[in-house]
Amino acid sequence: MTIVAEKQSSFKNLAARLGRSWLDVSTVDELTPMEVPRDRSEAYFIQDRMAEVIGQPVTGWKVGATSAKAREKAGIDDLIPGRTFASTTYFGTDHKLPGDRFPSVAVEAEFAFCLREDIPLRDSPWVASELSEKVDFFPSIEIIGLRHQLPNELSERKLFMSIADNGGGVGVVYGDAFEGWKEIDLRNHHVHLQVDDNPPQENLFGEMRCEPLEALADTLNHLAGRGLGLKTGQFVTTGTTTAPPPLPVGSRLLADFGDIGSISVYLG
Repeated sequence: MTIVAEKQSSFKNLAARLGRSWLDVSTVDELTPMEVPRDRSEAYFIQDRMAEVIGQPVTGWKVGATSAKAREKAGIDDLIPGRTFASTTYFGTDHKLPGDRFPSVAVEAEFAFCLREDIPLRDSPWVASELSEKVDFFPSIEIIGLRHQLPNELSERKLFMSIADNGGGVGVVYGDAFEGWKEIDLRNHHVHLQVDDNPPQENLFGEMRCEPLEALADTLNHLAGRGLGLKTGQFVTTGTTTAPPPLPVGSRLLADFGDIGSISVYLG
């Protein structure tokens, strides 16, 4: 889809504002009607320009709405992708993260893959069965938040604006690699996600949770449609396993994936 020059100018301006707000941990206020994307093509255009403004190495992709059933219930038509960047990508099982970098966020416990080899662009779509030997498996915590508010817009335009805003991506934490993942029913594997002494989050099981390799294949095919491939060492998260709780500054998060491992994060 061709975006006319006038819109491109508005979208580039918005992308610059979003990129600076990601870097400065600020918000974007007073969006004009011309700036708000009206479809996915416009949203991806803004998202790609935002990444250029951020200007950091891309460690991979965070991907939301991977379950077809969950998308149907939420009225969403496709994946919600966003890049993960080097300065807010963390590795290990126990972290204290800076509250001033993540002042208003929520978290998702997700399964993730790290690529063992480049995944090239090709004409035929990738399928899950082709990918199991090309990846390593990790538990992860996705940190999500938006740099804008659209309280008076239609839900569809809020969705497109969220995609433009890096798909809500702020940061990600990867635990230790786990080798025995192929023997686990990941769509029905229980994950204990808890913030402080609050009740643990409800799990999303079965059709409400996409099979991780299928989510990876869908992501690769989506990105290929945008002319984007993935490189060795980049990660892909595959969708939330539970309801996503807010993580206020001063709180501690525990994500216990059972045999797969655990991640603890204090935000302070």
